[in-house]
Amino acid sequence: MKTALISVSDKTNIVDFAKELEKLEFKIVSTGGTFRELQKAGIKNLLEVTDFTGFPEGLEGRIKTLTPQVFGGILNLRKNKEHQKFCQKNKIENIDLVVVNLYPFKKNYEDQSKSFTDKVEQIDIGGPSMIRAAAKNYEFCAPVTDPADYDQVITELKKGDLSIEFRKILATKVFEMTAHYDLLIAKFWNEESNKMPLRYGENPHQRGVILADPFASGANLVKAKILNGKPMSYNNFQDGSAALELAISFQKPFACIIKHASPCCAAIGENIEEAFTKALEEGDSTSAFGGVIAVNQKVTKSLAEKIISFFNEIVIAPDYNDNALEVLRTKKNLRVLRVPNFSEKTSDLSLRKIRGGTLVQDLDIAEPDFGNLKIATKNKPDDHQWYDLETAWRIVKIVKSNAIVVVKDGALIGANGGQTSRVDAMRNALSQAGDKAKGAVLASDAFFPFADSVGLAGEAGISAIIQPGGSIKDEEVFSKCDELGIATVLTEMRSFLH
Repeated sequence: MKTALISVSDKTNIVDFAKELEKLEFKIVSTGGTFRELQKAGIKNLLEVTDFTGFPEGLEGRIKTLTPQVFGGILNLRKNKEHQKFCQKNKIENIDLVVVNLYPFKKNYEDQSKSFTDKVEQIDIGGPSMIRAAAKNYEFCAPVTDPADYDQVITELKKGDLSIEFRKILATKVFEMTAHYDLLIAKFWNEESNKMPLRYGENPHQRGVILADPFASGANLVKAKILNGKPMSYNNFQDGSAALELAISFQKPFACIIKHASPCCAAIGENIEEAFTKALEEGDSTSAFGGVIAVNQKVTKSLAEKIISFFNEIVIAPDYNDNALEVLRTKKNLRVLRVPNFSEKTSDLSLRKIRGGTLVQDLDIAEPDFGNLKIATKNKPDDHQWYDLETAWRIVKIVKSNAIVVVKDGALIGANGGQTSRVDAMRNALSQAGDKAKGAVLASDAFFPFADSVGLAGEAGISAIIQPGGSIKDEEVFSKCDELGIATVLTEMRSFLH
């Protein structure tokens, strides 16, 4: 006889599900309110968890299922002889289904009438532990957390057993559930402990906290040491992240200024002072006011003096000379951040919450092989153009799509993104570059669907373009480039940022 452990807060369809399990000759072990509901419904082959474990429920319900009998029954590998010897010796019975959903922490967290203590009591311990254990041992003990899966569970059991494919789906749902559950609890504790204070979110009417990733490696903005200025805000972190991501993409001395998560100034130089001066002089210096500065070299006194010559929110760097810090600290509200492991650009996960779920992807740190890019036109870039094309591609990656970036002599001179039309993005970026566009290079984060954008580039005097390629109109686009004398190289790698 197989055993199902059932303990649910959301009791939707649980009685009908238990009756179907009983027909399939399952023994049902249950707890608290779930046990009483199943007992009331006439489920006969029913045990309370204390009878199953031989251990009383205690600590006002804090201990119900946290026993070797429960977790041994869930976790033992049925084909492992040593596991079976251990279970027989210690009278541990197999548990084949764990039907659990968690205490409704979200509901209580959002209930302003609930006290801090009330909310803490709604943090489930046994539930997450049981379903995670079952998910780990999915081949032998299936976790069922979603009432929407009850029908399929019964259908497959009637055929003999749950398929491995379905068991993996059930296990995936467990880790999705516990990830979001723990994220909400972490937010709750951050708010209560003021560990990572944010005055508010993007706007004053939104609550906000920042949750440190304990698994993060490499350059780390959250662990940056604030050497001067006010605490970081939600928007400071957003802009600072974009600035850091761009700065760590370059090995040569590089400086950038970010405004609203987009670069308005960026340049490479022979030294960090030259890079910063070039970035400011060649870029959109008007938009630089109130921006976020990131440099990939130690800040010197002379650079610090340039930085404080106009209003900035944040400076991000791997380190600072002592006399540079003295200069920067003359601006009491300027946030000065020293980022650990600055040069380490490691892989990470990017998370974005949407209604009903979370989008998860790898951070976009991949780069094309710049030494072996495909040349799509008769004209080939010269060494100086190659240098600028590589710079332009690294910058365009952090501009919102549709994105166009114009670079000349290692400096950003025009950028535009977030447009619904690539033609509009092209027109705006070239307009910002002005006469400096003559002889400059251009990067597009995705292919050109038509040749019209290239025509605009030709009119402005663009000499070379870097883009992914892959449009059905590629040959038409490349022919237009040949007609205009624009060298074009392909990354064969798109870099959308939405």
